[in-house]
Amino acid sequence: MDIEVLRKLLERELSSDELTEIDEEFYKDLASFRKALEINAERHEERGENIEKRLYLAQLSLLQQIVREILKIRLHKIVDMAFEGVPRNLVGDEKKIFAIISAFINGESLSFEEEVEIKETEEIVEEKSVRSAFVDLYLIKVDLPKIIDEDLREYGPFKAGDLVSLPRSLGNVLVKREVADRITLSL
Repeated sequence: MDIEVLRKLLERELSSDELTEIDEEFYKDLASFRKALEINAERHEERGENIEKRLYLAQLSLLQQIVREILKIRLHKIVDMAFEGVPRNLVGDEKKIFAIISAFINGESLSFEEEVEIKETEEIVEEKSVRSAFVDLYLIKVDLPKIIDEDLREYGPFKAGDLVSLPRSLGNVLVKREVADRITLSL
């Protein structure tokens, strides 16, 4: 995996209404690539090779920006699929997100610890206690007006059922007030 592969995937996601088919190991490969960039940056820093270090850090920054866009697009498509009720081209924790959104749409009670069945694959997915290196996602339970974080940045307004990316500090407040559920997409 490299930046060019991710750039092409972003282009495919942008140009299609459907989820682009990706390898089942995509998120694991992505995490490995990110870790490799971090390790290389650290290695060059230890050697005093600042230019090489900055190149790896720049690649890491670009990686994070591209991945954030890919995830935003894929999440919007997953929400659309949940309303249709037909999952297609889902991999890894995307299946879990689809199941959670579908349950929410259908008014079903679904605990993150429960096992959920995805109809397309008839595969059981279990909740893992891992954190995303790239995105904190929150499923909004009620309509919310614009909200402001501690840095005075505005977010929203949101409608019940929206799946949004928010700063963790703001998301924690919404979860504590029971107006949102945290969804972790592991990479």
